[in-house]
This record gives sequence, C-alpha cells and structure tokens, in this order.
Amino acid sequence: MLIYQAPSDRFIDDVRENTISDIMSENYKARLGKYPGVPEFVSWQNSLSRVRDLLELGKIHDTFVALEYEVPYNQSRLDCLLFGKGANNISNVILIELKQWSNVKAMAEEGNFVETYTGGRERVVPHPSQQVKGYHNYMQGFVEEFEKEPTLSLFSCAYCHNYSRTDGKGLHNPVYKDLIAEFPLFTKEDTKLLGIRIRELLENGSGFEIFNRFMQSRLHPSKKLLENVHKIIKNDVVFSLLNEQLVAKNLIRARCRMSAKKNEKSVIIVHG
Repeated sequence: MLIYQAPSDRFIDDVRENTISDIMSENYKARLGKYPGVPEFVSWQNSLSRVRDLLELGKIHDTFVALEYEVPYNQSRLDCLLFGKGANNISNVILIELKQWSNVKAMAEEGNFVETYTGGRERVVPHPSQQVKGYHNYMQGFVEEFEKEPTLSLFSCAYCHNYSRTDGKGLHNPVYKDLIAEFPLFTKEDTKLLGIRIRELLENGSGFEIFNRFMQSRLHPSKKLLENVHKIIKNDVVFSLLNEQLVAKNLIRARCRMSAKKNEKSVIIVHG
C-alpha cells in the first residue's frame, strides 16, 4: 500500500502549492477508511518540504517519489522512497527515514537506542540509523527484485532535518559510529551533502520505470532471509526486527544484564 506516488516534478509542485498533506490525507482516507491523526498530518507538513529541498538541491528530474509505503507483511510504513538510475546506469531505490527530532539523549548502555520526545512524551526508541537498518534488511529479505538482475540497489539513510550535529554527543555519540557508517545519518547541516548523494544515485532518471519494477516485484522470503532463519535456529544470528520489536528486545536484554549484575531474580512481562 502507498499513500502517495508521483513523478518528482509533480511532487515538488504539490509541496510548493501547499497541497501535499491534503492530498495524502484524502488518499489515506480512501485506503484505510479514516483520516490520519493530527500528529501524522503535521509531520507531513513539516518534513515533506525538506524532501522537496533535497530534490531541488540535487537538480534532478525524471525521478519518482513514493510516500508512506507499507512494509510487506508488516504494518510499518516507510516515510519516503525515491527511484531512478545513477551515473553508472544502476537502478536505485533510496529509502529515507524522516525525523523531526531536535533534542536526543544517547543511551549507550541500551545498545543502538536513544531517548527523545516523540508521541507526546519522552520515549526510548531506536536510533534513526538502527531503524533504517531494520527497514533495509527487511526489504531486502522480502522484495525479490533486490536479488535479481539487472541490479536493483537499495540505499537507506536517516534525515533528521531539525537536528543540529554535535560531534560525540546525542545521535553522534561514539557508540553509534559503526551503525552510522553503515546506514548514514544526515542532520540539518548535511542537507547539501544529502542532496549531492541523491543526485549521484538518481541523475539518469527513469524513475517511473524503476518504481514499476519495485512495485510489481514478487514478495516472498529471499534466499538470504531463509539462510538467516536457518542460522537463527542454530543460534548464529539475530533476525531483523522493526521498531517496537527492537525496543522490547533491547530493554529485556538490559534488564537481564542488570539482574545478573546484582545477582537478583527478575520477572519480565511483555504485553503485545
């Protein structure tokens, strides 16, 4: 399921004319039978103009934009997908997780998690790059076209457009260094840099062609995913988890470590 799809030039016009959120709201109602909540509507108003800025900075055309794509076999939705061909004529899909966060507390003891104000209160949530990593691996595990020839490449990143970079602190705490190296995190100071990266990946256009290939792909567990399941059974690797699953896993592990350290018994109840 998609809430919005359009050529990049049409998307830019919809944002410039200040109609993008209303269009998406009506599409949401048509697909789900209800209107989105106010926080989600406001997030579209605040974040999608930043995506337009990236496309204009990249000075690219003939690309395609998809918003709020529902992950296969999961109710999670991807904020933004961009489609096109790069300088080497490789077909590319860009996955961008958009965040409005401005203040974040690193939580080194909890793994790749942070504490920030979201959903009306302070919460422990995955680091944006960790969330992107989950989406990236999940998509490669179920969208068959990522396994086929010619190559369909997936580049995934997080864009925290309201967040000011402070090296060594918050989202850039050293504990997240390896994670960010694998799944880049862009902040407000990195807007031009992200625009350049998007241009490199999409400058040869053909976005609608790549979008159709992606959307028409067979959805099924990939060979790599099945191999990972086999390894899970052998206790060799951990399956890619998403959002609340990640939070629950890490909080449980943290409580277990705490109990072991104090030599105390604990009961952990998971409601879901």
